[in-house]
Amino acid sequence: MIRLRRLVVRIYLIGLAQIAALAATLAIARETTRPAMAPPHAEEHRFLVEQLVGRERDPAALRKRLDELKARTAIEVALLDRSGSEVAASGTVRTRGPGTIQTTWPGGTAWIRMPPPPPPPGVGPGFAIAAVLVLVGVSALLTARWLARPLAKLSAAARELGSGNLAARARLARNDELGDVAVAFNEMAARVEHLVRGQRELLANVSHELRTPLARIRVALDLAEEGTAEEAAAQLHGIAADLAELERLTNDILTSARLDLSTAHPPLRIERTGAAELLEDAGRRFRELHPGRALEVGDESGGARVDVDRMLLRRVLDNLLENAAKYSSAPISLRATAGGGRLTLEVRDSGIGMSAEDLASLFTPFFRADRSRTRQTGGIGLGLVLSRRIVEAHGGALEIESAKGSGTVARVRIPLSPG
Repeated sequence: MIRLRRLVVRIYLIGLAQIAALAATLAIARETTRPAMAPPHAEEHRFLVEQLVGRERDPAALRKRLDELKARTAIEVALLDRSGSEVAASGTVRTRGPGTIQTTWPGGTAWIRMPPPPPPPGVGPGFAIAAVLVLVGVSALLTARWLARPLAKLSAAARELGSGNLAARARLARNDELGDVAVAFNEMAARVEHLVRGQRELLANVSHELRTPLARIRVALDLAEEGTAEEAAAQLHGIAADLAELERLTNDILTSARLDLSTAHPPLRIERTGAAELLEDAGRRFRELHPGRALEVGDESGGARVDVDRMLLRRVLDNLLENAAKYSSAPISLRATAGGGRLTLEVRDSGIGMSAEDLASLFTPFFRADRSRTRQTGGIGLGLVLSRRIVEAHGGALEIESAKGSGTVARVRIPLSPG
């Protein structure tokens, strides 16, 4: 069944209204120009015949008078005697018909046929053409304005957006396809604004994040150059931490570019791995990076195994543990459970948590729940985005639960290996 769109239906109804208005105009014009025809009156015509015939009885003389009457007025008269025989006639009128009346004359019966009334002037072709042109022109003008005004608003909004005004929106409220286009344009403009602002924030964040560790490395090298061997050795730990930060930042940027965050999935190098191995490796790396932090590791998966890219999944767990360490000073837990054909890796902290507003934007590229740029909580907002893409590439899902002041729980769910 064909579903007519709202705009098509409206245009179709406008066309029907044009036809109806034209028909009404022609009908009114025809009625107003029709002359009023007075019906014939028998007494008047009887008097006319009596005056015309008089006391004349000669058929030839009567025929002559009737012919003169027909020539002057187009009235036809037939005179019959009392027996019904024709005495004289100026036409073929013999019986009652349209426009014919019966009366009497001194010699018998008279039939009178009035001439047909002149045709009403009605509506000529010129008037009809003019009415069509006026009605179609007016309705076409109104329809064109009805369509052109919203299109002009959309065009103006598109030009504003193209000229760099990211706040440009099509302020158009219509319940038809043009309204749908306006809504789609506004949604597109909002996404463009969000992406452009995210890219600008990315450039600002990257420039700061690169400058800060480089500046610290330069200061450490200057101190090492001017100090003793012991002082130089003391600076090596800070230089190594700054280099690790630079490496992590560079990897995030390169991975973001390589994955093409909007469409592509990362290439996977699949190998079968046990959940216990994943937890052990993640725990060891975390303790090496955070030697004073408490991490509780628990494997409740019953020896579950998964087919994953270990390097990419390692990056996911490292990122989740790193986030937990940044925003919580309490012990962090890393646990694995299996059920429903999936392995669940859970990272839980009891830190500052996130608001509902931040949680809704958490997987937006370049979004940072904590906008500060301290050495402890720095970053450019790509870690969770990359993590989710990696998990989804494995056929899984990454879920984040959090509340302000109540900590955060991150769960990675990936399919178990067959068998």
